[in-house]
Amino acid sequence: MLKPDLKEQIILIGEASKFQEVSEFIHRKWPKSNILNFDKYQLYSEDFLNFEFQENNCSVIYVEENYKSDFGTKASFLDNAIRAKADLFTIALQENLNDFNFKEFELQDLYKIEKVRPSKFPQKNKKLLITGGAGYIGSALVKYYSDSFSEIIILDQSESALFFLKEEIGFLYPSANIRCFLADVTNRQKMTSIFEEFEPEIVIHAAAYKHVSLLENEIEEAIKNNIAGAYILFYLAETYKAEQCILLSTDKAVEPKSVMGKSKLWAERLCFWFSQMGEKTAFKTIRFGNVLGSTGSVLPVWQKQIEWKNAINLTDGNASRYFFTLQEVFKLTDFILESESSGKIFISENEQAVSLNTLANLKLYNRSADILRTELKRGEKKQEQLLAENEKEIQRNGNFLILENTEINDDFMEQLSVLLSDKISPEEKKTIIEDYKL
Repeated sequence: MLKPDLKEQIILIGEASKFQEVSEFIHRKWPKSNILNFDKYQLYSEDFLNFEFQENNCSVIYVEENYKSDFGTKASFLDNAIRAKADLFTIALQENLNDFNFKEFELQDLYKIEKVRPSKFPQKNKKLLITGGAGYIGSALVKYYSDSFSEIIILDQSESALFFLKEEIGFLYPSANIRCFLADVTNRQKMTSIFEEFEPEIVIHAAAYKHVSLLENEIEEAIKNNIAGAYILFYLAETYKAEQCILLSTDKAVEPKSVMGKSKLWAERLCFWFSQMGEKTAFKTIRFGNVLGSTGSVLPVWQKQIEWKNAINLTDGNASRYFFTLQEVFKLTDFILESESSGKIFISENEQAVSLNTLANLKLYNRSADILRTELKRGEKKQEQLLAENEKEIQRNGNFLILENTEINDDFMEQLSVLLSDKISPEEKKTIIEDYKL
């Protein structure tokens, strides 16, 4: 166990319910220390945002939280602490606080959870179908709702990921009633047979291609998977009278620059169009930023690069991104499931975008690794945004916002029909994706 040498100025952030016990412990060990606490209600205060650290004389302790959120604000605060040469520590979450387990701070402490705790969301008489259910977010939702639904139907086209998820659920969540299908959402015949057999009340569409730079050269695959796949799923949800059909989208669909972002915006518009046409099914869109730790996102990629070459690629240090924890994803998904609004976009307000410079500074804290500076990859935006200028907030619940979708063009379905047709050339499809204003 690490025995820290704490400085005179000590700052606690994180789990506020533990602050008093931690403070008493520190006062016993370091009676001359000056302890300041910042709980979650102070994260956006001027005192927190403009805090002046005592250079070379400060220790910041992150008390690990039960519910991890507000990554951006904490990351920016800790980045400033590092620049003031403060020491950073984490006290790991534990049941018994008779002794405190200090460890050196790692960036993942702000978002990583050891095990997804099943929700108590009461849907025991309903079936849930999740596409992309073996992916990072999809599998987390399967575990989260493992004790909530009468049955969960998991669809994914990755055989290995589906196999290991099935093993994990059987081992760690034995009360869950799951059915796993190796299925491609663009296979209309197979998807129809699954809907026909199960008639799920709730559908969550998480299956999508998401790697921005890769899809720049794979327009047809992006159209097929992210747009045609969404159309098939929405159509079946409506046909088999699902109560709700929820599209998982991304901030890259907001005023998109990339093929990936544009394909997701087409899917958002389709979701809205079905909400206008159908009577039985509520169609909703959840829009996330970057989910921390998700496969292929910046932090797992940097971790691989460190293992490969003890270095990271930093594309543009001033580029910024919005980050969300899995627990914030769960909370927003609970909210959308309970909402009666159809045809709307749901986001979690996250005011603090994080620059890649900040992220790199935290990732490499107390670590010696090279930073290889490169440029943004094709399709990547310098600044992401969670809502478009023409989207209007119509309801706020805490930090959850419900946005009014913009009206779709009169020729939207005509253009979609052309885009999904096998009779037009890849060049014509590329022109539509690049030029058509959604």
